[in-house]
Amino acid sequence: MNVFSASQTKAVNYLKLIRLPNLIMIIVLQCIIKYGFFAHFDAQISLSALGFTFLIMATVFIAAGGYIINDIYDVTADKINKPKQRIIGVSIDQKQARLLYYLFTFTGMGLGFVLSAMIRKPLFMLYFLLVSISLYVYSRVLKKVPLIGNILISILVAATILILGAFELVPAMNPENEVQQWAALTVLKDIALFAFLINFLRELVKDIEDIQGDHVARYRTLPIVIGAKRTAQAASVFGLIGIFFITLYTFNYLYNEKWAVAIIFFGIIAPLGYVCAQLWEVTTKKQFSRLSLLLKIIMFLGICAIPLISYTLDHAR
Repeated sequence: MNVFSASQTKAVNYLKLIRLPNLIMIIVLQCIIKYGFFAHFDAQISLSALGFTFLIMATVFIAAGGYIINDIYDVTADKINKPKQRIIGVSIDQKQARLLYYLFTFTGMGLGFVLSAMIRKPLFMLYFLLVSISLYVYSRVLKKVPLIGNILISILVAATILILGAFELVPAMNPENEVQQWAALTVLKDIALFAFLINFLRELVKDIEDIQGDHVARYRTLPIVIGAKRTAQAASVFGLIGIFFITLYTFNYLYNEKWAVAIIFFGIIAPLGYVCAQLWEVTTKKQFSRLSLLLKIIMFLGICAIPLISYTLDHAR
């Protein structure tokens, strides 16, 4: 019984290390785009069920590797930022974690290579290579630099959306379906911009939340450079700009669809407005942690709203 319990605990630690909930969100996101978005634009897609499975697996494996390498280089900061949630150096040693990083990353790159060969686009393999390198450089160097690391990781989040357009829509594009394919790509770009915006805002909030450990680890994040209060205020202004563009987009394309407007307002705009207001008030680590969680929920609700948005845009044409 004790052996079983120990094995179970170890398995749970591995799942925490690779951020299983975040990986599930990536899978849900890509499935929603394929099955709940492209069909409404009459867009032609390239990947078979097997090819799409390879795409999901490649993305998830590389992302898991990114989480592991990030924790490896965050050991010093995490001793202060999340002492009770720390895994590397407590239940999993660094050598084992690094082996897992190589296993996940190279497996993901291998799947990406096979997928690129399947659709006869060998240069597409560069996407998986560049993402893997970017995650390593971010963890090793850029997360210690003000804004650059935040921007890079937010671009990579947006890339998990744009990759569907690259692998599904672009290879199937021809003169006959060019209009439908570009229409789908344009809206996909807008969804990716939304993901970038919310994730960038969340990255700033997380940097404020982790300011103590990052200071000890000698990082130069934005809150350390200009202060937590100024960073929170800057994040609030950035969020308000995002609200303006989301509202403008909603009124331009979805105004006649009352249910769509209601869902976007109550699921995205109103909670985001609450976050922006709270950023001028909150001061404790626990409060910033709650805002970070709320931003993750907002992103998830935005993902779930994709089929509704695509359905509405389809019927508005």
